[in-house]
Amino acid sequence: MKLKFVFPEPPLPFLGAAARLSHLLLSEAIRRGADVEAFIEYFDEKDATAIREMFNAPNCKLRLFCAKTVPKNLLRTTRSLFWQGAFLYDAAFMAALDESMRDPEAVLHLETHSACWPGLRHIDRTVLNLHYLLNTDMRSEKHHGLRVKWNLYRERQMLKTFKYMAAVTPTLADEVSLINSTAQLHPVQFGLDLAGYPYAAPSVSEGRALNIGMIGSYAWAPTRAAARHFLQLWPRIKQAVKDARLFLVGRGAERLLGDDARAADPEARVVQNVPDIIPYFHELDCMVYAPEHASGIKVKILEAFALGVPVVTNQHGIDGIPVRHGEHCIVGSTDAELVEGVRYLTENPEAKQQMTLAARRLVEDVCSPASVFDKWLEVYARMGAEKSMSHSQNKTLARPDLLQSLPASSSAIS
Repeated sequence: MKLKFVFPEPPLPFLGAAARLSHLLLSEAIRRGADVEAFIEYFDEKDATAIREMFNAPNCKLRLFCAKTVPKNLLRTTRSLFWQGAFLYDAAFMAALDESMRDPEAVLHLETHSACWPGLRHIDRTVLNLHYLLNTDMRSEKHHGLRVKWNLYRERQMLKTFKYMAAVTPTLADEVSLINSTAQLHPVQFGLDLAGYPYAAPSVSEGRALNIGMIGSYAWAPTRAAARHFLQLWPRIKQAVKDARLFLVGRGAERLLGDDARAADPEARVVQNVPDIIPYFHELDCMVYAPEHASGIKVKILEAFALGVPVVTNQHGIDGIPVRHGEHCIVGSTDAELVEGVRYLTENPEAKQQMTLAARRLVEDVCSPASVFDKWLEVYARMGAEKSMSHSQNKTLARPDLLQSLPASSSAIS
């Protein structure tokens, strides 16, 4: 097998969640000795340099393409209307990929929606990895403009096109199957390179305010909706935990939620667009993240588990994560249960520490690079087996002598 990756953003550990997963997959493939070729789009030359230094290995061929140099024209703009991210890929990219896919042993792995366009010419040997589903995430928004409606339609058409897809949670795979019931869908856990997530036991909270809140990208509709739900809970949380201070960190936090946060708690700490999120996790005494209608894995909950932050969430928050309530985190189904979970964790430091240790062990077991890549090897193997079966059937159909020797109907089989 020759593994070909398409990454629409640099696979670097200091960028976003999708980039970090890409980094994990490429690093583990190289470590396993796989024959790898990675087609990567980048915007910043510093990122390209980092990629070359990080993945300098004899079994890895890097194909780097600067998205800023892609010429803009009517054809490319039109393609992007129908295929997310198509504007990233110029003729040189497509020619290089097509040449590489001439190898009959090649398997093409596309990371995220924005990698879909290069795979259209190689559907029978391509798997598309889905991190989210816009058609699910936008359920939390009451009104959709024409642009959003078009993007929802575009996503559905994309999902109907691909034969092999993977999804980061079983629920996400089920949602996709409602749109494309004939596709082969594989739930594959989201991975974390835990070397970048140092565990820190919950700190002693005596004599200081308790930071209760969320970390996330509030530009994403489900996270923004979860944050608004958290703000609605805040008066009850403050009543249950007298020393609580509202704490919101992440992309768009101040712009989208700052005024509402300070209206709920004049002492609120709201920080947005930080260069390194991990120090802010270590300031959290409890994360409260209870999303609704959110597709995909909740990466910030996984990161909280890895870093030793106690978590209060709901069933949507643990989708795809095999947690047990009371052992790894608090899972509430009502507002009252969520508030009680915060109170319990802040008043029981020993239980809180045991819970965070169990949560760390959980992500070590299910999200490690080795565990996740093993699942991907199973996906590639199933694709290869189906291809071999299809090839064998085609050879049979091409033999008239064999067809004539088959029974005329099932009734002829004793």
